[in-house]
Amino acid sequence: MPSLQEVADLKNACLELLISFDRNHLENQINELEAELALPAIWDDPQKAGKINQKLANKQELLQELSNFEESIENLTAAVDLSDETEIENQFTKLKSLKENLQNQKYLSGKFDNSGAILSIHSGAGGIDAQDWAAMLLSMYQAFIQNMGWDYSLISLSNGEEGGLKSATIEIKGFQAYGYLKEEAGVHRLVRISPFNSGGTRETSFALVEVIPDNVTDEVDPFEINEEDLKWDTFMSGGKGGQGVNTTYSAVRITHIPTKITVVCQNERNQIQNRQIALKHLKNKLAVLEMEKQEELKKELRGEFHSPEWGNQIRNYVLHPYKLVKDSRSGFETSNVDKILSKGELLEIIWSVKKSKN
Repeated sequence: MPSLQEVADLKNACLELLISFDRNHLENQINELEAELALPAIWDDPQKAGKINQKLANKQELLQELSNFEESIENLTAAVDLSDETEIENQFTKLKSLKENLQNQKYLSGKFDNSGAILSIHSGAGGIDAQDWAAMLLSMYQAFIQNMGWDYSLISLSNGEEGGLKSATIEIKGFQAYGYLKEEAGVHRLVRISPFNSGGTRETSFALVEVIPDNVTDEVDPFEINEEDLKWDTFMSGGKGGQGVNTTYSAVRITHIPTKITVVCQNERNQIQNRQIALKHLKNKLAVLEMEKQEELKKELRGEFHSPEWGNQIRNYVLHPYKLVKDSRSGFETSNVDKILSKGELLEIIWSVKKSKN
């Protein structure tokens, strides 16, 4: 059972945290969003109305969390007044958990943190080992997405000649997907005995992960692209989708000539659908580029990117001669490599990085 001093310290910390969320301001925001949705004209634009409705639901959910938190503080106070040791211990444990959840929400308050995400993986130095490593990272993030209850779609996939992948891009649909994943951007380094080397030598491989929010165009209005600045190419898809995908020129590559930014989409059987998705993601990338001109948004949008090679890694994954995953920024480490790579249990390492920045 916690001591009375521990109970008092927890209550004080919780009350300070509750004040920091400014409940009155949150309630005012909810009232404004509800008033906006009550206007008949807003439904002339279903997409805009849907975004406002989602924003409202997110703020209402946070308000409910604050109410539960406040109630838990009161329950702990009542248990202390009644000297009910069992209830004190139960409410103390519950309040600690709620406090941690709310504290974590403070790390998801960036400009785009509530957005979905576009995550890309590129194999780097290391040949076929690096391509296999890129495929392992894709599998890790797919497991994490499943753990979080999000949805994703594969936008493009470029397979390696002997296995693994050269690059892949997925679009993740989930509340705060970008907020959770943005610090994953950077170089990831793997050390292991190569399964592709008959000599059984230890190899080091690199892969670059990029993460951007999926709705940057909302912040750049109006955002238009000149058709003459675009170069379109079509080719046979080499990714998922079955025989029909692989025998028709359904895959699309679009290049923005002035910036040389290229986007590939091959996840749909229909070329028209792939063109629409590719254009959407190109606009998003160009919007990111536009907003990066504002210095204060550079780090928020893309993080610090480096070429995928030695010395630039944000995280190391060692499978030999020992097992260890260590983040270079937070110092977090674990010997349970399988938990990270195979099961996608990334929350602990993600929170460690966010907390190290504050």
